[in-house]
Amino acid sequence: MENILENILMFVLGLVGLSFLVTIHELGHFLVAKWNNVKVNTFSVGFGKKLLKFRKGETEYCLSAIPFGGYVAMAGENPDSFKDGQVPGERDFTGKSVGARAAIAFAGPFINIVFAFILLMILYMVGVQEPANKELIIGFVGKGSPAEVAGVLPGDTITAMNGKETQGWDDFREQIGVSLGANVELEIHRGGAPVMITVVPEELVIPAKDSTESETKMGIGDIGIYPQNRVIVRLPPMAGSAAEKAGILQNDTVFEINGNHIGRYEDVVRQIDGSKGEEVKVTVIRGGDTLTLPMTPVYSEDTKRYMIGVQMGYVLFRETKFVRRGPIEALEKTCATSLKMTTSIFRYFGRMFKGQVKVDAFSGPVSIVAVMGNVWMSGFQEFLMLLALISINLGVMNLLPLAITDGGLLMFLGIEKLRGKPLSTKTQSIIQNVAAAFFISFFVFITILDFGKLGLFLK
Repeated sequence: MENILENILMFVLGLVGLSFLVTIHELGHFLVAKWNNVKVNTFSVGFGKKLLKFRKGETEYCLSAIPFGGYVAMAGENPDSFKDGQVPGERDFTGKSVGARAAIAFAGPFINIVFAFILLMILYMVGVQEPANKELIIGFVGKGSPAEVAGVLPGDTITAMNGKETQGWDDFREQIGVSLGANVELEIHRGGAPVMITVVPEELVIPAKDSTESETKMGIGDIGIYPQNRVIVRLPPMAGSAAEKAGILQNDTVFEINGNHIGRYEDVVRQIDGSKGEEVKVTVIRGGDTLTLPMTPVYSEDTKRYMIGVQMGYVLFRETKFVRRGPIEALEKTCATSLKMTTSIFRYFGRMFKGQVKVDAFSGPVSIVAVMGNVWMSGFQEFLMLLALISINLGVMNLLPLAITDGGLLMFLGIEKLRGKPLSTKTQSIIQNVAAAFFISFFVFITILDFGKLGLFLK
């Protein structure tokens, strides 16, 4: 029951975050439409059936059933709504100048980008956790992983990747993630001497939790190294428990369960409860030894989940520091981060065409909501950073000239400005229908992938 409530809370928080970004996006369209004296019939957060609604003035405000989006319905927005020879009214969207219509279309993505910029600026001035140093000290190397095969060892320090200085674990994971199947040159310091090692990332695959599920392919690269984070057995195992019988001791580091690396307390809970009472193999590190201990979890009526009788402790070798910046430094950092976030989607598309990222790596609305909820539950500051990232990407994606996006409308308006007249209604409809068919198919495909990944986020 506890896990169900946590999962519900996760999705509720994620929906709140995504709905907020959608709301400010549509608010941009709404405010600029009003400023240009366009009649707005409906302002909706979400699509489909209207669940809650009220009218203020000429506009109906509503919350709709499908929360992955929203819309502003303006009078005269659709050219098909006019009969032959009918002239748009002065408050119709189509009756406004190209500049006014372009401003309305641009306002939604613009407010998403501006919001992200302001949020980042505030975060950097208030203070955020950042890597204490740019070097990466390796805590664990996965058995049989590309890193182990290449000769990477625990305790090695990575100082550069493909000739560029490392910038912390998050940046490192991103670079490895978009290098699937490519040669990656690592400069490693071992015992004070630099060593050059070439690794080839393999696709990150999350093993199934039990026999009823299948493994999940993530579509990005991984080399199987982990920072110096440890989950330890904080107290002696409970008397008579599965852990005690198997020989687990206080201060053992829980490294793997059934071959899955353990980096968080939640990983232990998920793996043990996911066993449904079947035997698990717990790999622990004790001193300089690595031991694999089989044991059978037992169902607890008190906690309503399977347990092995240990209390976990989380030991984090802190490789971050709290950094607070003044206005000028915060502005510089915000500009650099915004640029990186803005261009990230193009880097992913570019790597995808090279085969270094697979389509499985893309996330749809279900995964985005789950990730946002998960991150919010882990830490509010981390959630705000993620909110800024998604907001910028939402803005950038909507500015792409993809026919059914705001960027598509801007493209049509640009053509109208150059030609002195708009494309025919028939031509626009054909382009939009083809684009809509493609994107609906893509949306369905990505959503199917999302549901395949859903188990990764459930407690």
